[in-house]
Parts: sequence; structure tokens; C-alpha cells
Amino acid sequence: MPVVLEDEIDVLTREARRIGARLHFTPAGEYNGVRLYRWIIRGACPFNRNGRCTIHEIKPLACKIFPLAVNLKTGDVYLSEKCLWVRLNGPRPLDEFPAEKEALKRLLVRLGALR
Repeated sequence: MPVVLEDEIDVLTREARRIGARLHFTPAGEYNGVRLYRWIIRGACPFNRNGRCTIHEIKPLACKIFPLAVNLKTGDVYLSEKCLWVRLNGPRPLDEFPAEKEALKRLLVRLGALR
């Protein structure tokens, strides 16, 4: 269940309506005054078609950083064991994920955790 920013909900909801899907979100708290929500995905992501993201350019930052994960309390960045690729291939240096690292930087800036 990815954590999304409030403005990302509008984008996701609009795209879901376009394909006839319904999305569900629950509040997940705040970080530095930024409201966070859990995107409750039951089953597969409605934007996944044949293993491909149909909203790749506008998908939420949580999806763009995957398989990276961050603990906002400690600042630790790690590879998520929820990722099948990571489970099959083992840990790798974070430098092997440049696009994901860039998305993580954008997320941390949005949360006010990085300038």
C-alpha cells in the first residue's frame, strides 16, 4: 500500500475514472505539515496492464522510488523486500537505482526533509 501525497490523489482518481476503476485512500498522518495517505490496493494495481504501468509519467512518487524505501523517522534508505526482483537478485548498492534515487530526492524535498 503506497503512501501518496494529497495532490497525487487527484491525479490518480482522475486517471482511475478514465478507465472505470475506483480507488481507496486512508489518512496516514502528516510529515512536516504534508498530509500523507495510504493507497489501498486490493489485488493488482488498476494501472498495471500486462506488467506495465499505464500512468508511468504521472505515477506517484512512492511508485517512482520503488524498490527503494525510506524510514522518515531515521532517514534510513533501503531496498524493499516486497520487491520480487530484490528477493530474487539480492541486495544491490543504491547507486544501481539512479532514477529511483532522483525520485526519492524529489519526495524528500516535497516533505521538507531535504533542501
